[in-house]
Amino acid sequence: MTDLETLAERVRAAIPLTRHLAFTLLDWHSGQLTLSAPLAPNVNDKGTFFAGSQAALLTLGGWALTTVEGERIAAQVDVVAADSSLQYIAPLHEDAILRVHAAEEELSRFARRLKRRGRARLAVTAELLSPRGEIATRFTAHYLARDLTAPEPVVD
Repeated sequence: MTDLETLAERVRAAIPLTRHLAFTLLDWHSGQLTLSAPLAPNVNDKGTFFAGSQAALLTLGGWALTTVEGERIAAQVDVVAADSSLQYIAPLHEDAILRVHAAEEELSRFARRLKRRGRARLAVTAELLSPRGEIATRFTAHYLARDLTAPEPVVD
């Protein structure tokens, strides 16, 4: 399993934009990851949480959950976002909590395929919430993971 602080440092080192989002990976348990991000570095001209920061944080959250779940199966995975959809529900005037999760059946299928094929797809859902739990944004996405330690398939 990946240590969350180590994972956060990997993200910040590889993706410079994420250093400005000031996110924290708070908690992970099977199928669910919780992050936080302050309003101050993510504020827009209206005093609300910038939509671009929301999109970046939610995309990052899905990537992080897929990475953590993938690294339960394989020592090292490469994860990319394949598709996503974002719905802005209400403006957020304060710090954000992000909850990212994958359904149990999705996690089982993901684990089986990653073990067997060295590649797998994971559907995730995420919500960006106010500290009181009010939903500001809803996000759905599919991520692709590849086991970097698996031998490459032979193609004839």
